[in-house]
Amino acid sequence: MIEYPSRTVEKETHHTVSLIEPHLTDCRSVLDVGCGSGYVARALEERFAGEVWTVDIGDFRRAPTARFSVFDGIRLPFEDQRFDLVIFSFVLHHVPDVFKPLLLAEARRVARRSIFVLEDTPATLFDRFVSWRHGRSFRRKINSAESFGFLDTPGWVRLFRLLHLPPRHVNPLSRWCRSFAQPYARTAFVLDVDRKAG
Repeated sequence: MIEYPSRTVEKETHHTVSLIEPHLTDCRSVLDVGCGSGYVARALEERFAGEVWTVDIGDFRRAPTARFSVFDGIRLPFEDQRFDLVIFSFVLHHVPDVFKPLLLAEARRVARRSIFVLEDTPATLFDRFVSWRHGRSFRRKINSAESFGFLDTPGWVRLFRLLHLPPRHVNPLSRWCRSFAQPYARTAFVLDVDRKAG
């Protein structure tokens, strides 16, 4: 049983897992890249019969996960096609802009079937301001001066296609889907791993 620090974190975790679960059919293994506090991965461990692996640039977990590794933020320490599903849950906006394509290429390398991406996708000036403030705070936390960026939905789709990761699903979410205190534009993407390309 997971002990959540608040009802908001519990609700947000269950919401994220509810978006991932439909894509676990016939999966044997998943990788949560940038697992952060670990709540999503821990909830998946409780509901999913297969392996759940987690990686991050440091150990920020508050919920223990069974299989965790620290990685350098770019190179995933796994063999090719190791996981049926690779997950990025509110992670890619924190990845330095110059490294986003490299990390996504790594996800494509280790994924057998698909990649699930849940992202803030700012659509208004308010969204962009909140995203910028959030990004600046995180950069301070990890002591980084790198340029980070939040993309809107068309911007993510363009990047995914450029990297031969065609979106199978692009699901704009309600601004109120997670919390009334955080009414931001968000989108869930499911990307097909195109083995014929590049």
